[in-house]
Amino acid sequence: MSMVASSIGTVPTSGFEWYLFFVESPFGNEIRDQVDKHFQTLGKEAGPGVLVVRGFDAQAFRTSLFEAPALHEFQEIDPPSVVVTDAHPKRVREVKGLNGAKVMVFPLRPVYAKDKDISLFFDKLLSALRSPDAIIALDKLDGSQIQRHWSWLTDYVELKPGFFGFNADLAKLVGDLLNRAS
Repeated sequence: MSMVASSIGTVPTSGFEWYLFFVESPFGNEIRDQVDKHFQTLGKEAGPGVLVVRGFDAQAFRTSLFEAPALHEFQEIDPPSVVVTDAHPKRVREVKGLNGAKVMVFPLRPVYAKDKDISLFFDKLLSALRSPDAIIALDKLDGSQIQRHWSWLTDYVELKPGFFGFNADLAKLVGDLLNRAS
């Protein structure tokens, strides 16, 4: 499901397993054109358990998103990016406990630079988010399952997903695990 929101406060706080928040610049460019082109399809393909959100006013939405205590540490990320989390930022502590929410930040410039199309990246991301095994693999650092579900990340960028209270360089982790497996 996809929606355009005026602020994080207008985004439903329950009913979704994952949230994808677009962090955008107010100015148009080729990546914003890609987001415009694929936004509705991304929401449809994500399914009912995933809410894909972008701001009606890119700057105002970004400000409200990072005012949420759960995402405050990520406020310096550069747009365009997508923030993926398994809890609404306003309800993280209530729903997941102090350190329980998963947050991944994906800068879109390197994704676009590689393929000149962000839809390929989102197709792979949605496949991983749909797979309980992919999420368990990250939680347990299971090398063979990480290789199976997340190795595609190293094709794009050095990603630094944060897990509240813990930050990891996932691309390095995946690369190290793949090297050990081979």
